[in-house]
Amino acid sequence: MSPTYALKKPLAALLTSLALLSSAPALAANVYGEQLEGFDYPYPLQHFNFSCQQQLLRMGYMDVKPAQKANGQTVVLIHGKNFCGAT
Repeated sequence: MSPTYALKKPLAALLTSLALLSSAPALAANVYGEQLEGFDYPYPLQHFNFSCQQQLLRMGYMDVKPAQKANGQTVVLIHGKNFCGAT
């Protein structure tokens, strides 16, 4: 094994590590908390605290006021698991 080959492998590992570490802050910027903290909601987010099956729970919701005179109809958008009312 030549001396230059012996240096290439550790040098490649070092450069790969540096590349991964330099991209870590960009990846961390897209991580959201358990309650989607950091998500940019299109309307003000409010919370409803309640108890269910002996657990204290907190549900987030957006109450969007009508742009014109209200017509008495209501739409509920459910947010969680496989659906998101904010996107």
